[in-house]
Amino acid sequence: MIEKAAARAGKTIGQYVNEDVRSLAQSQLTQTQLPASPKDMQDQIEHLTRIVEGIASRMPEQGRKTFWQRLFG
Repeated sequence: MIEKAAARAGKTIGQYVNEDVRSLAQSQLTQTQLPASPKDMQDQIEHLTRIVEGIASRMPEQGRKTFWQRLFG
Protein backbone atom coordinates (compact mmCIF):
# COMPACT_ATOMS: atom_id res chain seq x y z
CA MET A 1 0.00 0.00 0.00
CA ILE A 2 2.81 2.41 0.88
CA GLU A 3 4.66 1.39 -2.27
CA LYS A 4 1.64 2.28 -4.42
CA ALA A 5 1.09 5.56 -2.61
CA ALA A 6 4.74 6.49 -3.08
CA ALA A 7 4.54 5.64 -6.78
CA ARG A 8 1.42 7.80 -7.17
CA ALA A 9 3.23 10.66 -5.46
CA GLY A 10 6.25 10.17 -7.72
CA LYS A 11 8.53 9.47 -4.77
CA THR A 12 10.64 6.60 -3.53
CA ILE A 13 9.28 4.68 -0.56
CA GLY A 14 11.89 6.33 1.66
CA GLN A 15 10.94 9.81 0.47
CA TYR A 16 7.25 9.07 0.90
CA VAL A 17 7.67 7.76 4.43
CA ASN A 18 10.04 10.55 5.46
CA GLU A 19 7.89 13.34 4.08
CA ASP A 20 4.25 12.36 3.75
CA VAL A 21 3.82 9.88 6.58
CA ARG A 22 5.83 12.05 8.98
CA SER A 23 3.74 15.07 8.00
CA LEU A 24 0.52 13.13 8.62
CA ALA A 25 1.74 11.92 12.02
CA GLN A 26 2.80 15.41 13.05
CA SER A 27 -0.55 16.88 12.02
CA GLN A 28 -2.36 14.22 14.06
CA LEU A 29 -0.22 15.00 17.10
CA THR A 30 -0.94 18.72 16.89
CA GLN A 31 -4.70 18.09 16.64
CA THR A 32 -4.93 16.01 19.80
CA GLN A 33 -6.57 17.13 23.01
CA LEU A 34 -4.92 19.46 25.44
CA PRO A 35 -2.68 17.83 28.02
CA ALA A 36 -4.53 16.20 30.88
CA SER A 37 -4.99 18.14 34.08
CA PRO A 38 -3.04 17.02 37.15
CA LYS A 39 -6.30 15.66 38.61
CA ASP A 40 -6.96 13.56 35.48
CA MET A 41 -3.41 12.26 35.56
CA GLN A 42 -3.73 11.37 39.25
CA ASP A 43 -6.99 9.53 38.54
CA GLN A 44 -5.30 7.56 35.76
CA ILE A 45 -2.36 6.69 38.00
CA GLU A 46 -4.70 5.50 40.75
CA HIS A 47 -6.66 3.40 38.26
CA LEU A 48 -3.49 1.78 36.92
CA THR A 49 -2.25 1.20 40.47
CA ARG A 50 -5.49 -0.64 41.34
CA ILE A 51 -5.10 -2.80 38.22
CA VAL A 52 -1.49 -3.69 39.07
CA GLU A 53 -2.36 -4.40 42.71
CA GLY A 54 -5.22 -6.66 41.57
CA ILE A 55 -2.90 -8.61 39.31
CA ALA A 56 -0.25 -8.85 42.03
CA SER A 57 -2.77 -10.14 44.55
CA ARG A 58 -3.63 -13.04 42.23
CA MET A 59 -0.01 -14.04 41.68
CA PRO A 60 1.34 -17.00 43.59
CA GLU A 61 3.58 -16.08 46.51
CA GLN A 62 6.63 -17.17 44.49
CA GLY A 63 5.81 -14.52 41.90
CA ARG A 64 5.70 -11.76 44.49
CA LYS A 65 9.27 -12.25 45.64
CA THR A 66 11.81 -9.70 44.56
CA PHE A 67 14.42 -10.56 42.00
CA TRP A 68 17.07 -10.96 44.71
CA GLN A 69 14.82 -13.15 46.85
CA ARG A 70 14.22 -15.45 43.90
CA LEU A 71 17.91 -15.47 43.01
CA PHE A 72 19.23 -16.24 46.48
CA GLY A 73 16.19 -18.00 47.92
